[in-house]
Amino acid sequence: MELLEWIDKPISEVKDSLLYGKYFDSILLENVGDICFLLNAQLGVDVIFRDDLSIKAIHFYSGKQAGVNQFTDKLPLGLSFGNSRNQARSVLGDPLETGGGSHSVLYGTASPWDKYIYENFSLQLQFSENNDRIHLITIDSLK
Repeated sequence: MELLEWIDKPISEVKDSLLYGKYFDSILLENVGDICFLLNAQLGVDVIFRDDLSIKAIHFYSGKQAGVNQFTDKLPLGLSFGNSRNQARSVLGDPLETGGGSHSVLYGTASPWDKYIYENFSLQLQFSENNDRIHLITIDSLK
């Protein structure tokens, strides 16, 4: 998937690609605090940038987040939002790290998650409370 190849690349290297045009051509770069990003809430995808405008992370949304639709194009690594935690593990193998499920008075119950490490990026999957589907996919730089 071309989007995985965007990790660590400057925006100048990806802005002429077909997928950039499809997802972000009409989207303005936003800054909130010290975070710079492009969010296409209609298509359910965002890109997070470092200060030098190289790509640090990409999020694929399941539509369970307020105001953001589900990403409906091909997800990375053969995943589907309909995958349960067990199904995702059968596709990807055992995760390097796992967490979530704990309760905090301030934040409520943390979503269960699994994290995988690849050559140039990490993949984190957040699941529904009962682990029956993926709610959020995060691709993050290892730098």
